[in-house]
Amino acid sequence: MHIKILVKVTIIFIIIIINSSCSTKQGFIKTKESPYELNIKKTSLSHDPVIYGYVYEFGTKNPVLAASVWNDKHYENKIVVDVKGKFKYIVKPGKHKIWASFVGFRPCTTNSFEASKGDTIKIDFYLKIDTNNFHDPVIKTKKTKK
Repeated sequence: MHIKILVKVTIIFIIIIINSSCSTKQGFIKTKESPYELNIKKTSLSHDPVIYGYVYEFGTKNPVLAASVWNDKHYENKIVVDVKGKFKYIVKPGKHKIWASFVGFRPCTTNSFEASKGDTIKIDFYLKIDTNNFHDPVIKTKKTKK
């Protein structure tokens, strides 16, 4: 009799553990501009979604210091990454796109994704240097009259 109860409790406990922490890894996503990596960890907790991650230089994994990161719904609330290239903020549940950029690099935006209560979303951006916006310097001179 006690064994049946113990087996039932064990099964319920295993189901709770499986449902309380699931992870969706979308992996390394190549975009036209710059690639990024997205991983969504689902939990049964009730906090608003947390988005965090890093902004790196593509190919070196050096942090892009002073890079800006923002949610497509809140452009005015840009976050500047710290000295390790890390950013973190809380969003409301719903569909989101996250952007990262810095002068001299191609901006990067994620594909739209769904964020739910209890989610922790890690996004690592790999910004490529923007060689298209570098131009040869032009020096203009004028003759002065004596």
